[in-house]
Amino acid sequence: MKRLALIAALWATAASAAPGAWVDGVLPVTNPPVSKAVDLPITLPRENPAREGWAQQTPDQRLVYNVSKPQLLLWPGTLAADKVAPAVILVPGGGYQFLAMDNEGFDVAKRLDKQGVRVFILKYRTLPIGNGPIGDGFPAFKQALAGLFQRGEKPKEDNRPYAVADTQAAIRMVRAHAGAWHVDPAKVGILGFSAGAVTVLATTQANAADARPDFVGMVYGPTQGTEVPAHAPPLFSVIAADDRFFKAQDLSLLHAWRMSGSSVEFHLYSAGGHGFASQPNGTTSDAWFDQYALWLKDNHITGHITGQ
Repeated sequence: MKRLALIAALWATAASAAPGAWVDGVLPVTNPPVSKAVDLPITLPRENPAREGWAQQTPDQRLVYNVSKPQLLLWPGTLAADKVAPAVILVPGGGYQFLAMDNEGFDVAKRLDKQGVRVFILKYRTLPIGNGPIGDGFPAFKQALAGLFQRGEKPKEDNRPYAVADTQAAIRMVRAHAGAWHVDPAKVGILGFSAGAVTVLATTQANAADARPDFVGMVYGPTQGTEVPAHAPPLFSVIAADDRFFKAQDLSLLHAWRMSGSSVEFHLYSAGGHGFASQPNGTTSDAWFDQYALWLKDNHITGHITGQ
């Protein structure tokens, strides 16, 4: 019930904060070519006959919806093939209705590639859209967006358990293929945005022995809560004070994380709104990625690549 209540709160906050006019400009696009994808095992089954589709919010910002087959996208990268490096799994957001594949996936991957890490993008399952009078294609997706961002309709299902199951499967997959993919299995981290950050937190809280991340990043995600496993992974967390989804939350999660015996790097920007992953807006939130890169080095995650 707590999980569904949090997601419902996100929906309600979004509806009250903005009219959602951007939804009117969303257009369908052909499924774009992506980097090599590996299917992930489904450990928590769910029936979803709807077809996966892609749309664009702007020409350079694409969204994927009705994801029913979780996949791990292997970013080609520029590291030498024989270099063993840390891995970062990107977990995009989208209110569980879609995944922001450019803003919180491909565009971040391009920047991370220069930091000496192997980059993966998680396509986790989203809420099923369709099975109504207008089917399960783009019209149904746009209607669902309008319901969420313009009419304030609440979700009928908690998608988080499925997203967490897929994130755990991704961590296991990267570690299982560490040799073939030249990954240090002791340095597998996750970096989530918005609903992806909610997923990252829930994955960390689940604390599965074989799917525990070695380091954790949350970009405009939750800051409130006390459920943190003992000796949690090191945390990097950033958020803007005017974030429309989480600005009412206190910082109890960060305190609990420190009390778990782990380190916390936290940046509260005076402005920046929500969704600034790859969208500079002239505020101090533009510095988040550089600060993340420094955090990786400071925690000895990067900077010591085997074979160099």
